[in-house]
Amino acid sequence: MDDRTITTGVTGLDRITGGGLPRGRVISIFGSAGAGKTILGLQILAHRVKEFGEKAVLVSFEQTAEGVLSDVSGFSWGRDGFSDDELIVLETGVPADLHVSGQFDMQGLIATLLAVTEESGAEIVLLDGLDALLSLLLREEDERRELLRLTDWVRMQGLTVLITAKSSTQQERSRTRAEILDFQTDCVLVLDRPRSGNAVSRTLQVTKYRGADHSGQVCPVVITGDGIEVLAVTSPASATTADEPVTRSSDRLPTGVEGMDALLGGGYLVGSRTLLSGAPGTAKSTLAAAFSLAVVERGGRVLYASFDEVAAQIELHMRTVGYGFREHLDSGSISIVELSGAEGTPEEAVLRILRGVDEIDATALIIDPISAITGSGRLFSEEAIAYLLSALGHRGVTVLLTSLLTGQASLENESTRSQISTIADNWIHLSYIAAGGERNRALTVVKSRGSAHTNQVRELLISSNGIELRPAYSADGDVLLGSARAQKEEADRTAAWQRAVDYEQEEALLLAAVAEMEVRATGMLTEVELRRRDLERLRAERAGVLERSENAAQARIASRTPQDEGVAG
Repeated sequence: MDDRTITTGVTGLDRITGGGLPRGRVISIFGSAGAGKTILGLQILAHRVKEFGEKAVLVSFEQTAEGVLSDVSGFSWGRDGFSDDELIVLETGVPADLHVSGQFDMQGLIATLLAVTEESGAEIVLLDGLDALLSLLLREEDERRELLRLTDWVRMQGLTVLITAKSSTQQERSRTRAEILDFQTDCVLVLDRPRSGNAVSRTLQVTKYRGADHSGQVCPVVITGDGIEVLAVTSPASATTADEPVTRSSDRLPTGVEGMDALLGGGYLVGSRTLLSGAPGTAKSTLAAAFSLAVVERGGRVLYASFDEVAAQIELHMRTVGYGFREHLDSGSISIVELSGAEGTPEEAVLRILRGVDEIDATALIIDPISAITGSGRLFSEEAIAYLLSALGHRGVTVLLTSLLTGQASLENESTRSQISTIADNWIHLSYIAAGGERNRALTVVKSRGSAHTNQVRELLISSNGIELRPAYSADGDVLLGSARAQKEEADRTAAWQRAVDYEQEEALLLAAVAEMEVRATGMLTEVELRRRDLERLRAERAGVLERSENAAQARIASRTPQDEGVAG
């Protein structure tokens, strides 16, 4: 741990300050009424007291000690209270005559703090509402002088002092006072309450931190039963040691739909993020339900965050298509948290979801639809989602998000309308294809990071037994679905049958011709054989005649007598 800083107990604040606030320095916390200045200051004091055993002093210029302790008892870190030697609360009333004369200095306050801190050993002090005291001074130069007197003493003593003060742009004197505090203190935190529609958000920004690297981003803030929570997403290099490293498993979870795992190289990678985008009624929620059941069947737990639809409706709708939740809802394997897209802020919804994940130790999360958080005009929706996904990544939770496309929204502008499509590992687009008087559902895997996947369109059918995917059927460059597909398939079958008949007829004709030719060939061979035999007989007869003639001639020569020769002579 760096001795130059103190942790605050507010994880997001520690992240953006690189580990905590400067030790032994003066820190200003500015904000309008209700922004959470006092809560933040008290939460830091409680953290130092409870976690490190330090002593703390609270000087309140606007509240009584009883009022302060009553306020902190509503938070988890103040519920058990504080002993008198843990947190010393000093009530500093502002006399009316001081307001009239304006003649006072910080010497009395400094003397009181010196006595209390030396006696108690306190190292951290909260001066809550110091601007109320400074406002009694009539001249600006008096404020500068007395504040400088206080800050110099604090640095000399090595105390860590938090000062809360109201920020106001309406009054010139208030702006000037804020500028003086800003200049003379070492670290400045600014809390604000911007309005977004009917909701009011809270924010925190570190506008100054002498001698240390820090993030100046404006971070959403939520006040919960645990106090101030800052939704800060930082780079891995600036993450605190409390952060668990993000690891990705090579294991996969089934999608719950037969044939769909093969489209994604075996299913969803454990710890991955999947976006299902599409128009209303394209089966986004049904696919989410199928995945939920697949997870619990493998022994996992699922948190189903539903916007604008109650648990009873979800259970009924899913049961009618073969994905009943009741058994798993009763066992606690599936938990449904009901949220309203019209109420609250994105950061409030995100923290409620994270709390639900931790309560049941969920291995998978469904948010249906994420577009309820990322709707147009909502402040800090991107920051809230980035914080959520970062936190879930550290927990190894597999995330399935549905996104509702309405109006003129399409696949092309979904990637720019929401940043979800750029940070999702898998993007599955669901759509309607209208043809032949029908609207049929289609599913396409737009991307699947780190997985071999198909880019072919699949027809998606919903029955009482769940979802069925059919391979793409292309004809003349078009993908046919529904009755058009059935008609084309029937036409293709008829054409194939006719071609088979034509082939059989042609084959029969050819066989007959071949048979006829073979008969004719056989006859010709027989005739050739006969002619050959006649030829052989003729040759044999001729040879016999010649032989007999030769023999006769030889016989005549041999039978001649001398008389015959004499007569001949």
